[in-house]
Amino acid sequence: RGGSSVKTAARAWGPSCSKSVGTCCLFCRAAMADLADEGTLVELMEEWLSGDDFDASWRECYDRACRGGGRSDRNISENVLYQTCAAVHGHLPAEGELKPLSSLIPSPDPEFIRGALEVIGADDVREAGIKDLEQLEAAVVVVYTQLAHC
Repeated sequence: RGGSSVKTAARAWGPSCSKSVGTCCLFCRAAMADLADEGTLVELMEEWLSGDDFDASWRECYDRACRGGGRSDRNISENVLYQTCAAVHGHLPAEGELKPLSSLIPSPDPEFIRGALEVIGADDVREAGIKDLEQLEAAVVVVYTQLAHC
């Protein structure tokens, strides 16, 4: 999986609102001030999503979400998606140049996850579930890209 393809896909999804990152409120502008020299929050998120740390994180979180149940890595339930997305938040970098991600990105809830997937025209996960691991990874990337845009 190449980093550039993840970045291209993330840009294609676009922000969930018409305001640019950091212009929505005083709190957001103040929080983003520390990022001026490092790039935007979206760029930092794209960097993390295209790296090996993210790849290992979402897989570990998926493994934990599946514990105790049968697992075929196909027809993944919406609950496993929600648990995986929420757990990935605990793996956001807390040190280094990507540190702002852990302090500025909230943990996604099921409503946000459904909305993020709806923005890209995905089928309703409550009815369709997730087809396979590739689609699960793409869903997690969509959710965290949308979180960075908000």
